Amino acid sequence: MKPFIKALVFASSITTPIAAQAEAITLNLYALGIRAGTIQINGAENSKSYALNGVLTSSALLKLIKDIGFNGTASGKVRNGRYQSKKYIGRSRTGSSSSVVKMRWSGSTPILESYKPGREKRSYDINPSKQKGTIDLLTGAYSTFTARPIDKLCDTTHHMFDGRRRTLIKLNKAHVSGKIATCTGLYKRVAGFSPRNMQKRVNFPFSMRYEQQNDGLFHFKDFTADATFGKIRAIRK
Repeated sequence: MKPFIKALVFASSITTPIAAQAEAITLNLYALGIRAGTIQINGAENSKSYALNGVLTSSALLKLIKDIGFNGTASGKVRNGRYQSKKYIGRSRTGSSSSVVKMRWSGSTPILESYKPGREKRSYDINPSKQKGTIDLLTGAYSTFTARPIDKLCDTTHHMFDGRRRTLIKLNKAHVSGKIATCTGLYKRVAGFSPRNMQKRVNFPFSMRYEQQNDGLFHFKDFTADATFGKIRAIRK
């Protein structure tokens, strides 16, 4: 579950841009046919900037197996409908382990301010200063969930960096049938992962559905994705 969830979960306190448009999304997350948790997402943006917050909470059943959670914040600039990260704080929990990462961006290049707990350098570590053109995970996920007109829906690639690992989300051109748009895509591990994880699996295909509403925009409805252990699914409440 960990690889794809890390690209889909969000954060805590929000700084709202002036005259912003806001969107709130609540998703029920399922794994192996059982309810695994809830994802709550809040985003606000105007023509120049955006801010995000949200939280992933494990279900009572999942907590009996492994308590997984995430919270953080992200903000940045909007340029021609695309998001450029400026600040990111992420706090994740997987069972008994937890981590906190803080980053900022100079232009499109991430600067890692801290990653706690620290660790000794490993052979597969990557240099943050070499990850130009990346955005944070929250921003990458929000850009796939937020409502859009059909001409700006999917058909894009987001390069992401979480402070140690580089990944990407590639969305193919949307297929529209009535008021439903379907986008297939791929979540991919690129660099910074251990050789064991890279040998286990690199590519994780997924499919997302959006529904056109009265405002004319296509709003996220649900997704189905591959994970190392099977299928996961999220359905908007």
